[in-house]
Amino acid sequence: MLYFILAAAAAFDSMSTAEQKQTGLAKLNVQERMALREWIEEHYTKKGVAQKTSSPILQDVLKGGKYIRLSDNSLWEIDPKDTPISGGWITPTEIKVGPSTDPEYPYSLTNHLTGSVVRARKIAAVPQ
Repeated sequence: MLYFILAAAAAFDSMSTAEQKQTGLAKLNVQERMALREWIEEHYTKKGVAQKTSSPILQDVLKGGKYIRLSDNSLWEIDPKDTPISGGWITPTEIKVGPSTDPEYPYSLTNHLTGSVVRARKIAAVPQ
């Protein structure tokens, strides 16, 4: 629960009026909002929140983990032996793309949050 509160506090500007009222943020003046934001940033480290990074972010898990789409719009077909792993991945999370030793699936995709690795190959489109 704290994770979601911190994520919301870091994104005050994107909160709707209803959300600001529900959380009590609407009652704070500008100085109080700034003080709250500074206090949160000073005392807590964001974990599991997609940070600006050079690695792409998992955007979609498609067809039970058979395919995934990353934030750079690349599409990946996952080795069928690894779909039980990729099928459990949750967005958003950073994905590290690297080489694999498997010639059929020449890339490895590593989930930054869980450390789990799947073998994959890049594709142009998800088959119908």
